[in-house]
Amino acid sequence: MFTYDDFISKVNELGFVANSNMLAGFPQVSDFSHESQWWTGDPETDPWMWQARSAREKKLVYGSFYRGKRGFISPEWFSVYYNAFHPTLTVGERHAEGKLGKYELQVWDLFAKENRILGTHEIRRLLGVTPKTGANSVDTAITNLCMTCDLVVAGDTDMLDKDGVPYNKSISYDLLENWIPSGWINPASQVDPLQALEKINNQLHKISGIDVSALTKIFGKQAKLNGIKANKA
Repeated sequence: MFTYDDFISKVNELGFVANSNMLAGFPQVSDFSHESQWWTGDPETDPWMWQARSAREKKLVYGSFYRGKRGFISPEWFSVYYNAFHPTLTVGERHAEGKLGKYELQVWDLFAKENRILGTHEIRRLLGVTPKTGANSVDTAITNLCMTCDLVVAGDTDMLDKDGVPYNKSISYDLLENWIPSGWINPASQVDPLQALEKINNQLHKISGIDVSALTKIFGKQAKLNGIKANKA
C-alpha cells in the first residue's frame, strides 16, 4: 500500500503534485493512492491526512498553488517557485500601488500583529467577518498571499465549541518567514522570475507531458500578482 513516506518521496521526485485534478496528465494524489485508503483516519495511509501532516512536519510545502487549488511542492522546487512568484515589494507597498486589495492587507496586518499560527476560523473571527459579511473575500485574500509566498499552510488546528470541545479541524497558516525551514530558500540560486518560471514549466512538462502553453494557465494568477507574463515562459 502507498504510504505517507512513499508520498513524501514521490513529491520529492516529481517536485509538484496537485491535491485533485488540474489538467489531464498533471500528477495528483489519487494517481498514487487507492480510493479505499481515503477517509480511514490512519495518518500513515489516508491521503486526506497527508495534507496538514506534511505541512505540520515541514516535509513538503502545501498550499493553494495551482489555479488557487491546493497541492504540494517539494522543498527543492519551492525555492524556484518562491523565486518566480514572491514579489520584491512588501504587501504594504503592493497595496499602496493598487496591486492588492484591502482584505490582503488586513490579513497580512493581522498575521504581523499576532505573529503566530492562525486557523482559518480564527482569522475570520479576529477580522470580524462571517459567511455573509466578507468571509469569502478573506479566504480569497489568504489564497492570494499563499500564491505569492507571503503566507503558507502550517498544518491544521481544532475548532472548539462553546464548551471548549473540538468538533472540526481548520486549516492553519503562518508567515512564510516564520514557518520555512533553514535552507529551503537559497538566495544564491535566485534568477530572474521569468527564468524561474521557465524552469518550473519545463519540469511540469517533463513530469506530465502537458504542453508548456497549457501550463501557463496553472500559474497565471500568481504571475500576474508578481507582475510577470506567464506566456513568455
